[in-house]
Amino acid sequence: MVKGLDMNDYYGLDSLEKQKQRVKKYLELENVSVLTGAGTSFHLGAPIIRTLRDDLKTQYVNEISQYFPSGSNPSFEDLINCLQADRYLREKKGDAIDDINTIISEMQNWLFEKVDTQKTNIQKDYQKDVNLEKNRYYYHEMLIKKLLQRPNNLKRANLFTTNYDMAFDYALDNLGVHYINGFTGVHNRCFRPEVYDYDLYYPGESVTGKVHRAERVLKYYKLHGSLSWLSTVPTVSNTYGIKEIPLNDEFITDDNKELVIYPCVSKKSFTLDLPYSELFRHFAQAINKPQSVLICLGYSFFDEHINDIINQALSLPSFTLIVANYTPPPGKNTEIDKLIELADKRIEVLNQEDANISSFAKFVSNVMPDLYEEEEKEAIALTMKKLYPNGESISFPPFDTPENTEVGGR
Repeated sequence: MVKGLDMNDYYGLDSLEKQKQRVKKYLELENVSVLTGAGTSFHLGAPIIRTLRDDLKTQYVNEISQYFPSGSNPSFEDLINCLQADRYLREKKGDAIDDINTIISEMQNWLFEKVDTQKTNIQKDYQKDVNLEKNRYYYHEMLIKKLLQRPNNLKRANLFTTNYDMAFDYALDNLGVHYINGFTGVHNRCFRPEVYDYDLYYPGESVTGKVHRAERVLKYYKLHGSLSWLSTVPTVSNTYGIKEIPLNDEFITDDNKELVIYPCVSKKSFTLDLPYSELFRHFAQAINKPQSVLICLGYSFFDEHINDIINQALSLPSFTLIVANYTPPPGKNTEIDKLIELADKRIEVLNQEDANISSFAKFVSNVMPDLYEEEEKEAIALTMKKLYPNGESISFPPFDTPENTEVGGR
């Protein structure tokens, strides 16, 4: 006889399986949103722009000393924040701004080059990952596929990201998923926020009768802008002056073209203009609906605008917040620590010290459920529970062992 199987183990009552089952339950809610941050692109080699790289510190040492106290270690975002604020003040006074424009342009070109995940090198710890060897967007694609397994009668899942990079864009394209990202057009793609209120149905020829909602559709929001978004002079056809370009285009800044990125995490006033006002409005609408869940992956809660919206959503009794795959700075009381201290059962902060969920790849593989597989497991577990209501151990005969099988069979 083979070793008996304890029904408690069969039902998957270990900690990891419990977390997977909880996430599965929340994925079946009416309103599901995922917020991703820098931690979801780290394994691809994308730099964490909160840290000002040594080459930039050397290049802009004069500007750093002008804006920051001696001994400061500003981030990329801090520096460009000060440059933008200085440019604004100079414009108001009528002073020249050519020198600041040059620096901002240089920094954006640096960002355009270093954050393009098509060109970055896979992080050292992940270079032996066979999945990434075949497809560097393997885990991004896995997350998307699992999100799309939700029943089609539920509302579209929302994917929000604070990243400028194109990792999720590439993953969506690789999967052939239609994603609504706020832009319309083919050769001249312009920002139209009303697009987020559209959806896809088939058959497209029908004007009367029954239609069905298309599958494999996701709503995608880049809250801080993107490497593929350019600020241009507004025109009749492009009212907001925001254009989306293929990333293989050469990025060249001039007086009428600048990357639409949002590095100013500490100045709320800088987000009042389009497209950020619309993007944040949609984020607030998505998570403030009844029966909503927000799953935060690789987001360290450094953006006060996003945090304010999440805190507002916590006033709703049916809202659930799940936090995973973050890297807290050592020795600091972070916003995530504050969430834990609330001891609110609607807030689930997964144990980052658990090796099974300590990275984006591990979370997607081990915790994010495959809804199709989980349905099969639940059906089997339910059958076993009915057959063995007392939870006794099950022993299976060794059907295929040579010593218990007659020659020629029975």
